[in-house]
Amino acid sequence: MDGGATVWATAVLWLYITFLAFWGIQWWLGRHIQGLVLLITNRTRPASTFYFYLLAPGVVLHEISHWLMARVLFVPTRDVALFRPQPAEPKGGPKGQKGQAQGGPVTLGYVEIFKTDPVRQSLIGLAPLPVGILVLLLLAALLNFNTGINPVSPQDDSVWQSISRLPTEFAASVQKPLNFLWLYLVFTVSNGMLPSKPDRRPWLFGLILPGALILVLAVTGILPPLPQDWQQTLRQLMGNLTWIFAFAAAINLVLALVIFLLELLVSRFKRRRVVYK
Repeated sequence: MDGGATVWATAVLWLYITFLAFWGIQWWLGRHIQGLVLLITNRTRPASTFYFYLLAPGVVLHEISHWLMARVLFVPTRDVALFRPQPAEPKGGPKGQKGQAQGGPVTLGYVEIFKTDPVRQSLIGLAPLPVGILVLLLLAALLNFNTGINPVSPQDDSVWQSISRLPTEFAASVQKPLNFLWLYLVFTVSNGMLPSKPDRRPWLFGLILPGALILVLAVTGILPPLPQDWQQTLRQLMGNLTWIFAFAAAINLVLALVIFLLELLVSRFKRRRVVYK
């Protein structure tokens, strides 16, 4: 593998690793926050309600992102709703989030849009992710975290160096009381920015197949190669995305450890436990 291919392989590998870590921690955290409340109250409704209000800023940002993207793409919208204790699947194709409490799913929010072409549907469904990333970058700046990553050469380990600084930067951030607000917003925004299952439905024809076609054309040499400065910019973007996912994963991991210990203590005190399916 030549130097250029090594750079791209390294950048892609780091991006996948940090994204999967972020997604896995976020998935675990969502289930166990509700599980902890269920242990304490022994009722499913308070668990769902608490989970919604805890994530409310992220849920609102998620649904506003769908709505704004639909408006930008000239796609009409109908209902916008937040928190449905029972499963809701509005006709016309919802774009929203669902949480899983014991006893059944709960819809945290949705935006009902009119049916449109797969490309615009895919972009509307994807909207919370880039919006969430931009908000996380702003919060990282408010917390004085260093976001500088530029993996431009096979020997460059700036990705690992930047990620390895996260514990030190986190320890410094908690010394200021105001930063707890920003850390909370990091948690709620990061847990609300991933596209939900309804958001991902049109991706096959709207994003995945067109992207695969472009990749095949590029590999076979039909498309001209990207200029070096474009490649540099793209690698810089991938590096920043890598850092953002690592940043969000680190903040969520700290909270996950707290939730794990609390759930363990409450479970032993009450002599019961939550069975996750």
